[in-house]
Amino acid sequence: MTTLALLLALSLAPQASANTTLATACTPAHDHLDTTTGRFSSDCDDTSFCAPNTTVSGAGTCQPRQCRRDEFPFGFSNTTVPIPPLCERGAFCPDEGGGCRPLVAVGMPCEAGRDEQCAPPADWAELAGWLNVNGSLCLRSVCTGWGREWGRWANRTLGQPCVRDVTVYMDSSGFGNEITKHNCRTPRFYCHDQFQVCVPTRGLGVQCGADYECHSHNCGPKGVCLQAKGTPNSVKTWQVVVTGFSVVATMIVIVTVLTLVHKRLRLMRLAEIREYYEEQMTLRTSLAALHAVAANRHAKDKRHD
Repeated sequence: MTTLALLLALSLAPQASANTTLATACTPAHDHLDTTTGRFSSDCDDTSFCAPNTTVSGAGTCQPRQCRRDEFPFGFSNTTVPIPPLCERGAFCPDEGGGCRPLVAVGMPCEAGRDEQCAPPADWAELAGWLNVNGSLCLRSVCTGWGREWGRWANRTLGQPCVRDVTVYMDSSGFGNEITKHNCRTPRFYCHDQFQVCVPTRGLGVQCGADYECHSHNCGPKGVCLQAKGTPNSVKTWQVVVTGFSVVATMIVIVTVLTLVHKRLRLMRLAEIREYYEEQMTLRTSLAALHAVAANRHAKDKRHD
């Protein structure tokens, strides 16, 4: 009975531990992004958010999250708490998951690294790229548009003033990953770190100092722009010809060597068989000669008798 109770307690432990912060007291002011990893942190766990108390200022209670930003949210694998829904088009889910909100207008605050929180421009299809979200950017926690010198969205071109936003993410081993964002039109331009203006990105084989300086967004370990990551290797015609010739030549050499080896072995086998038959013939001839001598001697002995 004790063993059964222990197994039952162990089976319920993950669910219980995942729901420990629900309905517990929390402080909304403690919500923040970890300065090292960039991960959202609060008094509540990953399945809940700190909902402000309407009666007590500065206090709150951990409640189930009302929305999610990812298809597979973190922290819901070992819990009975239902997974919150994704937000519809024209809305976003904040870091704490307290409920869907409408997109933020240009010049208004946004959460760090959350480009999808900013409202897109009318020509978003022309500006959209994998370095922004529908042409929108959240730079320095503000949807791009701090005054006319900033421009609007990711549409700055050659020689125009631009803004850079550099964030360094650290992992548990101390390795840092620097992410640089800017409002220049990518991938044609990038924001120069000294002059703060948009300059053309660099082509393949040109020296570089960071990924964003290359048109392919891939600065190799030797400081040279390389092909974009994931680009299939292109084989030149002469390489195909040389490879095909090498394969054919190798096959011919192998077949020739095998033929010569087989012929040599066959000749050796024939020599062995010939030697064997010659020995047999010699032995037979010797036996016949002995038999003839013996027969003659026997015939002579009979005549003498």
